[in-house]
Amino acid sequence: MENSFIIRQDIASSINAGQFRFFAKNNQIQHQGNKNNLLRNITLSVNEGQVNEEVVREFFREQLWYGKNKHNFYIELDSESLETFKYKESIDEYLTSRGLGQFNNIDTIHFPESITLSRFEYEVDQFDSSTISKIYVGFIEKNYIQKLGNGTAMFTPVNTYVCCEIDLVTNTLLLRIRSRSQLKNNQNVEDKAISVNSIAKQYMDLISSDFGLLYLDSGSEEIKNKMYKIEKELTNFIELQILPKVLEHINLISDFTKEIANKLELKSNQDPINLVERIVGLLERGLIVQNEGVVERYFEGKLGYVSKFDFRDDRGGRIQARTEQRRKPIQTSDIFFDTKETINEVQLLDSIWIIWFKELDTAIDEPLLEAEYSVEDNEVEIVEDTIEDQKKVARIDTRINAFKGFYKIEFKRYLLKEEYNHVLSLINSFT
Repeated sequence: MENSFIIRQDIASSINAGQFRFFAKNNQIQHQGNKNNLLRNITLSVNEGQVNEEVVREFFREQLWYGKNKHNFYIELDSESLETFKYKESIDEYLTSRGLGQFNNIDTIHFPESITLSRFEYEVDQFDSSTISKIYVGFIEKNYIQKLGNGTAMFTPVNTYVCCEIDLVTNTLLLRIRSRSQLKNNQNVEDKAISVNSIAKQYMDLISSDFGLLYLDSGSEEIKNKMYKIEKELTNFIELQILPKVLEHINLISDFTKEIANKLELKSNQDPINLVERIVGLLERGLIVQNEGVVERYFEGKLGYVSKFDFRDDRGGRIQARTEQRRKPIQTSDIFFDTKETINEVQLLDSIWIIWFKELDTAIDEPLLEAEYSVEDNEVEIVEDTIEDQKKVARIDTRINAFKGFYKIEFKRYLLKEEYNHVLSLINSFT
């Protein structure tokens, strides 16, 4: 029998080398060497009957569904427009009427001439097999990357994967898409490149039209308040580690403020402003800035820390809270403390950058330990902390951004299903 299994070059380049290594190791395939060696060994293992081709394809399908698709768009759905899809019987009829069954061909469709449906699968509710909890709908379209070669524009065809999940429990639509620079719909030098946001909006319209879904605008405002709550909890966590040191000297602070208030002929040390509260805050601020490593360091119970954020004040003016040094925690900068009162007044953020922590179990989280980062995709390097009990901790760099009618969670490196679920569960825990 002729050996026929091959790994397409575009699939090979779309999947992180560390994930190929983990897959090979997990399936008793030689996993030493560089990416080309791994690809050759996996191919041989299938053609020689060591590993079933379907096992490899399932691996491809998951990596293509997550992986490079680091931009996750969310929009709230009108529950009544989902009625057709809530029950297994009705969705089976929907598929049958279109000559379809459940399928996932995300790994076999290559450079389609038009937008092509690549996946339609659903999950039934774990407590009621007659109802549907989630629907997976995938699309693939052919686009082009424009690059300059010897001063001449060159176009390379690429597959754009648009991975959609309709959650019938939370009434939410998710679109997961990869961002690429100089991506175009055609090979026209004059045409503008298309952004990942414009692709998302195109498919929001397509899904609304094809499936009759109606969108709600409330999700954007809700996420703005949720971002505030996240910022509040993550920064308060640090402050609560520092505050007790300041409060050890509260009597000294109180006596000093009474004395200075009396000398300045103020009504009291609490009127017209609370001097004790202000000085406690300043001392707390000084300790945080002096011990900035505490902000970035992991210890049990700490979810993560805030890198930066944007918000609008009560007059609508946009404020960008940044540190002077890239990737330094915002809590170590003056602007965080200077804007703190305003943030607490508006209780809304437009965007927030967060480093989330995830304790790693070597047995369970080996895919995360094997992950490698891509310079080409501007991914951040995976950073691991080691704490006293020798547990490893991954730092997951994300950005949450609110737009009109929808919001987006962007991951800064190759997206693994385990990390996505971890971060989403943390975000959803803020109500």
